[in-house]
Amino acid sequence: MSDQLGEDVPSETAQAWDSARRVREPIAWMLLVLTAIGVLISAWELFGLPGTPVITGPSPVPITGPSPVPVATFGLRASVVAPQFVSLGFVALPVLSVILIAFAGGLTDRARQVVQTAISIQALALGFGVLSWLGALGAHTRPGVWFIADATDLAVAAAALVFTVAVLRSQALRPLTPQFEDFGEDHEDFEEEDA
Repeated sequence: MSDQLGEDVPSETAQAWDSARRVREPIAWMLLVLTAIGVLISAWELFGLPGTPVITGPSPVPITGPSPVPVATFGLRASVVAPQFVSLGFVALPVLSVILIAFAGGLTDRARQVVQTAISIQALALGFGVLSWLGALGAHTRPGVWFIADATDLAVAAAALVFTVAVLRSQALRPLTPQFEDFGEDHEDFEEEDA
């Protein structure tokens, strides 16, 4: 009876783990899609494209008249949107998707494509984060030393990108292309022997 229990438990555990392994890649893609949508929405807001709420502030040009007209500037939008690009979701979800497909039970079939997509999304989020941070810094719209906190968040996002690039460059994810060696020196030796 003890032999049956010992044999049944590992097979049930193995079946449960196989079920979990099959959903890793779809979950990773879903996390990346959610992050990409968030980055695109934040970029849309940053550039003030149609359909975004108008963020207004005092006019940078002195206006003579009874009431100043509020204007939307890139600096104001950047000040509001800058923290979004380095939020926990934009940093953690791509890293989680890479961990799921590369470290949780072996590589999946499209692991390299998932990691490349994660790198693209992280690079976009980091680039837009730096751009919005610089825009907000140049607009002088936020008092205090807020830029230090945002800069540390940018550094965390950069570290996450470095991690993902390191995973992509790992031996396990290198493409299976033939490596050509330069035999030029060997051919010169043979030519000298023939002469």
